[in-house]
Amino acid sequence: MLTRRTFVNALAATAATAALAGCGATGNAPEAASPEPDEPPAPATPAATPVYFTREISPDGLRRAFDALGFSPAGNVAVKLSTGEPGGHNFLSPDLIGGLVQDLGATIVECNTAYGGARGTTESHLQAAADHGFTAIADVDIMDADGSMSLPVAGGTHLAEDLVGAHLANYDSVVSLVHFKGHAMGGFGGAIKNCSIGIASREGKMLIHSAGASTTSWGSPAQDDFLESMAEAAKAVSDHFGGVGGAMAYVNVMNRLSVDCDCDSHPAEPEMADIGILASLDPVALDRACVDLVYAAGDGAALVERIESRNGAHTLDHAEIIGLGTQTYNLVDLDVETTEEETMTINVTCAGATVTYELNGSAAARALYEQLPLTCDVEPFGSNEQTFYPPEELDCSDAPLAEGGAGVLAYYEPWGDVVMFYDDFSGNGSLFELGHATAGAENVAGMSGAITVTRA
Repeated sequence: MLTRRTFVNALAATAATAALAGCGATGNAPEAASPEPDEPPAPATPAATPVYFTREISPDGLRRAFDALGFSPAGNVAVKLSTGEPGGHNFLSPDLIGGLVQDLGATIVECNTAYGGARGTTESHLQAAADHGFTAIADVDIMDADGSMSLPVAGGTHLAEDLVGAHLANYDSVVSLVHFKGHAMGGFGGAIKNCSIGIASREGKMLIHSAGASTTSWGSPAQDDFLESMAEAAKAVSDHFGGVGGAMAYVNVMNRLSVDCDCDSHPAEPEMADIGILASLDPVALDRACVDLVYAAGDGAALVERIESRNGAHTLDHAEIIGLGTQTYNLVDLDVETTEEETMTINVTCAGATVTYELNGSAAARALYEQLPLTCDVEPFGSNEQTFYPPEELDCSDAPLAEGGAGVLAYYEPWGDVVMFYDDFSGNGSLFELGHATAGAENVAGMSGAITVTRA
């Protein structure tokens, strides 16, 4: 379920998807009408975390997404990934990641599985890593080959400690490199799962799965307790390396989007197209962006069902509550560069109905364009407009004042909301024009609920 806080959302394989959330003006009263004196102030908008996105799934695309982070790992660098269960074929290709891993001078790290299988012992796990091509690009360290080390869990509901592979103590920086996909228990597997269950020793995996009850048994906790335990274990690892902005970075590759994890030796074939590569310094923002992109894709129904059937998004809610990161993010499209002279056209879509706007060349219009794609709820205001809020304020220094009627796209500076007019309105000195509808203006009045705002 997308929350109102999730300003940036969606993009499918070839088209960006987005949306916003609203505030506006009255029908007959001037747009600049102030709130009543006793009206409570609007809640502060959370700062949006950048999540960098490219559709190019290649070594160059991976490098571009990683470089956008401005992250320079120091000391002994670990790249945490899944080497993949033998029989499966969706794990990250060494050909895709090899250049980045080698440029970082990193060691690939993993921990043994708790369910047995072909990666249940250090010897068999190293063999699987070799068979899948990982030992050819870097050294591989099975971090729990010599047992566990304990990390404290701050603010946890279920876990007081996180038991991770003891070799984690040998590393100064970690890059989480994930094949994003579905998961039979968690709903989806992204950065949080990779840095919780993935870094946990066998005993630590049991502790997470049992929601803190046992290091020797899977237990049978409530689903949400298990999901919350994953978030808590990931936070322990993040805290160990300094938290968000510390010595960890996160990259998710959205290809081969099966509903099954790479720990499955016979995963279901993907039913949706590849999407791209995303990177962030915040694992919660990164996983939220990936989930949103799945929801926005026209062919993601199977993976959406897997996520919802396991209540997978609850992991993100709990992760945010305990301070692992934020779900409020700004998706930065690395594939699109806009110059002042380019025509800026956007689509606002709600329940399958779209209105297309051509933006003017003002700084405010360009600022809105650069924040796309976005997502949120549209809200009616008065009898002539629909409204939404972009995550960042717009610079109206050179924007023309708005005038006219139906089809005008405007920005009300005092409240920071974008306004879509579907009838006449009264202009004022605080209402600035962003552009005009070129198609679908008749759809504005009927919009309700979630919208996506994308570059056309």
